[in-house]
Amino acid sequence: MENIKITFKVDGIETSVVGEKDKTVLDSAIDNDIDAPYSCRGGACATCIGKIKNGKVELEQNYILTDSELEDGLILTCQAYPKSENIYIDIDDV
Repeated sequence: MENIKITFKVDGIETSVVGEKDKTVLDSAIDNDIDAPYSCRGGACATCIGKIKNGKVELEQNYILTDSELEDGLILTCQAYPKSENIYIDIDDV
């Protein structure tokens, strides 16, 4: 798994990009000019929350989300590293 297809839904627009396993999904969005929200990039402010609809990610840090929110598919895009080849993240559905 070298390159990962990441699809973002932001403001009703779906955009697919090629991500990397050693880069956060937020960094992949920023690198591809996707207007995904973020602020601190440290997992503490919750500005970058998205909902994973398909695929798997691993959060490096999480100071905000509860176990229940994680079970519901919420992630911090600034801390989420891809763990599957196809990922769909809905920024609008939070």
